[in-house]
Amino acid sequence: MSDASGPGPAPGVSEEQLREYLQQLRSAPVDQVFAEVLSGLLNAAQAKLGRRDGRLLIDVAAVAVEHARPYLSPDLLGQLDPAFQQLQVEQARAEEAVAQQPGAEPNDLAEAPGSPAGEAGPGAAAPPRPQGSPSSGLWVPGR
Repeated sequence: MSDASGPGPAPGVSEEQLREYLQQLRSAPVDQVFAEVLSGLLNAAQAKLGRRDGRLLIDVAAVAVEHARPYLSPDLLGQLDPAFQQLQVEQARAEEAVAQQPGAEPNDLAEAPGSPAGEAGPGAAAPPRPQGSPSSGLWVPGR
């Protein structure tokens, strides 16, 4: 999100501070950058549990993790995989609770998101995910 004033540092940020930040970002390990970006998506998803846009944020984050998985450290993956499993269970429970409420929440998506693009395509190698029966209420991304 940029403002109409054009390129340049954000208000209150000097050119030197911007250069230092960009140098830190450039030299940071990909795990660190990825974790910071993913943190924003997952925090937003957690705030939106039960909503269709919450499901979309979880799906987008899951696609990003699957794409980057070969390049991420086992330590980071060891934190992300359980976090996704927990969010998926919480999303399913929250969707059930929201379904009992009358009316839709403001600013939610009009319909549930479909499967992420390419998820079931040739060569897609998703890690094993907990599978629930259709009546178990367990939500699996893209289903």
